[in-house]
Amino acid sequence: MKRKLFIFICCSLCIALTSCTKYLDVKPKGKVIPQTAEEFSSILHYWLDDIEKGLDDVIVLSPERTVDLELFAEDLDGTLASSYGVIDLYAGTSINRNQKYYSTLYSAIKDCNIIIGEMEDTESETAKTLLGTAWSIRSICYYNLMIRYCEPYQLQTASETLGLPLVDEFDIEAKPSRSTLKETADFILKGFQHALSYNSTDKNYIFTAPITKAYMARFFFWTQDWNNAIIYAKEVLDKYPMLEADEYVNAINQKLEPTKNVIIRSYTNENDVASMGYLTAQTNVQKRPVCKNLVDLFGNTPNDIRNSGFNTKRITTKVVTTKFRSEELCLIIAEAYAHLGKETEALEYLNLLRSKRITENYIAYTMDNLPEVFKQNITTDATGTPLTKLMSAILCERRKELFLEGDRWFELKRNGRPEFWIAANGKKYVTEKYLYTFPIPKSDVNLFPGLIIQNPGYIE
Repeated sequence: MKRKLFIFICCSLCIALTSCTKYLDVKPKGKVIPQTAEEFSSILHYWLDDIEKGLDDVIVLSPERTVDLELFAEDLDGTLASSYGVIDLYAGTSINRNQKYYSTLYSAIKDCNIIIGEMEDTESETAKTLLGTAWSIRSICYYNLMIRYCEPYQLQTASETLGLPLVDEFDIEAKPSRSTLKETADFILKGFQHALSYNSTDKNYIFTAPITKAYMARFFFWTQDWNNAIIYAKEVLDKYPMLEADEYVNAINQKLEPTKNVIIRSYTNENDVASMGYLTAQTNVQKRPVCKNLVDLFGNTPNDIRNSGFNTKRITTKVVTTKFRSEELCLIIAEAYAHLGKETEALEYLNLLRSKRITENYIAYTMDNLPEVFKQNITTDATGTPLTKLMSAILCERRKELFLEGDRWFELKRNGRPEFWIAANGKKYVTEKYLYTFPIPKSDVNLFPGLIIQNPGYIE
C-alpha cells in the first residue's frame, strides 16, 4: 500500500478528472510521502480552502454552482430570460458539466480514503480531528452523489434501485460496480456514524460534530427515515436558532458575515477569483424574472418579509449565497412529522417558522384554516401521495424560505419529478423525468461494461 501511495503522490495528473479510471488519482500535493497527521492534513485542506473561498463545486457549492441548480428548476422563468449565452437553459443543456462533478466528488472521496486508510497515527488530537473530518466529508460527498446520480429514494424499492459505486479504501486498481440504493444509504450512514465517534470540535476543519449531524438530518430526510430526521434536526436546531424577522432582513443578503442561524456556508474568505464568481452568479440569476407561480404564492401572504426577495419587475434582489441554515431543519421537522401523521407537531414547527417571517396580522395555521392545495408543478409528496393541505403548506413554506439557495431542484426531484418546459430560441425545452437523475460519465460506462450501468434515459 505504501508503494501505491508513493505512486499516487508522485504522479502529476490533470486536475480536471473525467473518468472512473481517475477516481483514485491524486492531485499533486508534493513528492514526499505523508508521515504525520499534520502532513496528511494538507490533503483535506485542499478542499476546505476551496469551500472557504467559495470555489468548491461539489461539497459546499459555490454561488455559481448554486445558480446552476436554480436555472434547472422553475422558480426563475427561462422563457422570459433576457439573454442566454453561457447560462444554462435547463438541465438537459448541462449534461457534460454534470458528468464532471461526478468525477470530482470521487476525487474528494479518494482523498478522504487516503487519510482513513493510510494514516498510521490514530491517537493524537490532530489525527482524531482529521479522521472525523475525513469520514464526514466522505459521507457528504456520497450523499451529494446520491441525490444527483441516483433516482429518488423510495423505501419500497431501494433494494432494487441502482445506487453508487462504493469505494471504501485507496486502491488504484479498484473496479467498483454500482451497488443498490439501499446499500449506498447504509454505506453513507456508516460513514456519518464513524465521523460522530470522533466528536470533532475544531472549527478550522469546518466539519464539526454538529455540522455532521445537520447533514445527517438531510440524509435521513432524503431516505425517508422521518424519526431520525426529526431527532438530528431538533438537536442541531437547538444550537443554531432561527432568525427573527428583523434579523432576517439584515442577514439574508450578507456576503461574508456569519449569522447565528447558519450551520455551514461557502465563501467566507474573499479573494479575487471568488469575488468574480460571486458577481457572475448574481448577474446570471438576474437574467431571468421570478416565475409568476412563485410570485402568486407570496401574494397569499402580503406581509411576508420574504417578499423583498424580488422587485416589482420580478427581478431578484435576494443574492445567491450558498448556506445551510437552521430554518431548513425546522422545515425538515415539520414535514417529517406530517409524514408520520402527527399533525399537531407538524403545525407547531410550520408555524414556528411562519411566525418569524410574517410581520403583521400573523395568524397561525390550524387544520381548520389551512389554505387549499397550492397549484404548482409539485402535485405529490415524497411518497407519491397526492398533496394534502398540510403538506402543500409545508412545501410552499420551504419554497419561499429557501428560494435561490439551490434547494428547489431537489424538491422537484424528491416530490414526483414533475415535467415542465420553457420556450427559448424558437424551441421547446422539456425537463423530462429522467433528467432529474444526472448521467454517469460515459467514459466510466464504456470502461467497465456491466459494472458501471448508465442511468435510464441516457445513451450508453
